[in-house]
Amino acid sequence: MLVALGWLLVLGPLHLSPPSPLAQSLPAGQRQQVAGRVSVWPERAQPYREGDEVRIYLRTEVPGHTTVLRVDTDGRLRALFPREPWRRSYVSGGRTREIAASHQRPAFTVDDSPGIGYLLAVTSPFPFEYEDVTRGDYWDFRLIQKGRIRGDPYVALTDLARRIAPRGSYRYDIAPYYVGRRYEYPRFVCYDCHSYASPDKWDPYATSCLRYRVVIYDDPAYYPYRYNQGGNVVTARPLRPAPRYVFKDAEPGTEYVTRLRQRESHELRRSRVDRGRTSADVGGPGTIPAPGVGVHSWIPPAPAEPQTLRRRRAQPPAEPSSVEAREPRKVPTVKRGARNPQSTGEPKLRRRKP
Repeated sequence: MLVALGWLLVLGPLHLSPPSPLAQSLPAGQRQQVAGRVSVWPERAQPYREGDEVRIYLRTEVPGHTTVLRVDTDGRLRALFPREPWRRSYVSGGRTREIAASHQRPAFTVDDSPGIGYLLAVTSPFPFEYEDVTRGDYWDFRLIQKGRIRGDPYVALTDLARRIAPRGSYRYDIAPYYVGRRYEYPRFVCYDCHSYASPDKWDPYATSCLRYRVVIYDDPAYYPYRYNQGGNVVTARPLRPAPRYVFKDAEPGTEYVTRLRQRESHELRRSRVDRGRTSADVGGPGTIPAPGVGVHSWIPPAPAEPQTLRRRRAQPPAEPSSVEAREPRKVPTVKRGARNPQSTGEPKLRRRKP
């Protein structure tokens, strides 16, 4: 007893961190069901090259069910943990672990085109509902946007997290990884309007759009919890963030890529529908052919005109052109006699032998 008191005097009083705002808003009996913070990050911040092995690390503050997904640089969704939807997803809290493909292989090997990929980690005190992203015992992300993210990754990934996390109790973390070099925006933001084309036919980083420009909003809420191998201070991470990458109309004398400091809240930006130009303005996702692929020019679709119905005048039947045509048609006579019965296509009942 005296030894324990001595250690308390040396170390000083214990300081417990206050509960999160989400925990404070719940009744006392439900606060233990609040999802704790989750962090996911690649082993290095430097860009990867094709063929490199990528090690992924995960840390959860409290025990809970966890899902880790990967979005490659072309927007394709892949599951890192659990590897199969029926496997165990519950992990203990308060420790850092590696997400590996097996005991001897890291999480994945880079097979991406140059660009930005993303890691999504979601944790919840309740089991996930994978019905929208599975088929049988296997992952099947084709049920969501045909398995490929188009447009802003932060909006798409948080929408996906909300679909699999029941009761709205979850936390998430999004961390980028780079292939080739550090690019300013992911290539698949262009797939919202342009149709997909293989990287050897169209490089969104080598050409710029003449009609629109890219606006990138800088806000600490978009940064991963572990930023540059350290701890990133995120005061409040919205469950439904506003898009970070927004297309605006091109303006003379304006750079193709513009960075803005976000001064408004995410809720206010969403209420103003600050999504800029999207595929809805050009006729739907993938309406514009990729530059230099298939069609060399694109003509915006004409606005749909309302259809008008006109009453047609009844036309009298045409008069016969000859006397023979006025005579009634002769029907050939049929000789009545015995003939074989013909089936009418209806089912027949036949008595079975005892």
